[in-house]
Amino acid sequence: MTPLSKKLIIALVVSVAVNLLLGGVLVGAAIQRHRMRAERAMMMPPRGFGPHEAGPRNEERSERAERKQRDRREGREGRGPRRGPMFGGLLSDELRPRREAMAKARGDVHEALVHEPFDPAALERSLTTFGTETVTTQDLLHKRIVELSKKDAETRAKLARGFEPRGAPRGAP
Repeated sequence: MTPLSKKLIIALVVSVAVNLLLGGVLVGAAIQRHRMRAERAMMMPPRGFGPHEAGPRNEERSERAERKQRDRREGREGRGPRRGPMFGGLLSDELRPRREAMAKARGDVHEALVHEPFDPAALERSLTTFGTETVTTQDLLHKRIVELSKKDAETRAKLARGFEPRGAPRGAP
């Protein structure tokens, strides 16, 4: 085997692993979204029943309309209720550059997929970069969570809220 063929085999294996990871994440997200919608539909009373029989008050209606517009602008439509900043906002500023790098890497993958003529090497490079950004961000996040968890019980409680199961009501055991 030549050194070039070994490198190609390694690149292929890495590519398959990243593709499987991304596929699993996408399928898992779709399943979770479907379950959450089904649960929400079962929990919602029929229209015209419940404490707001006449419908929500004007302020509530305008808040909802404003939130829907903001969600559309941010591409969040259909993603469920906002839960506030993850980890109680403890890591927001610190992770902003990482989120931006992830968004850029994700955009590069998208661009490589839709670019004509299709360039498999460009897709391979963008997926590798995306995988590297993902791992780097996750490692940083894990280290910071461990550091912050050593502070006090209030900080640990904020961190724990970031790991609540999706769809679970706040404060549920």
